[in-house]
Amino acid sequence: MKLSEARIDVLSERIVDVLADQDDVLFQAPDPRLRQAIREIMIDELTVEERLDAEVRALLEQHRSDIVMGRLNYDEVFRRVKQRLIRERGIVL
Repeated sequence: MKLSEARIDVLSERIVDVLADQDDVLFQAPDPRLRQAIREIMIDELTVEERLDAEVRALLEQHRSDIVMGRLNYDEVFRRVKQRLIRERGIVL
């Protein structure tokens, strides 16, 4: 994750504060609940690539014998599989 949890907390608090100052924004939940929801969304978005990398590693584990025997270059296959999954799922990194 590229941001610390403390930084995410500060950012989620600022987002709620900025929205609260807007005349045309009406909250339908208490501020702490909104901050927590924003925090969870931010963490989920910031960890997309980490989860994708773990999934690619798991997929490549199935072909470990070919990679170990030198028939496939792990880094190249990793990159290709990751790009394919990004394309298929419409992930923005």
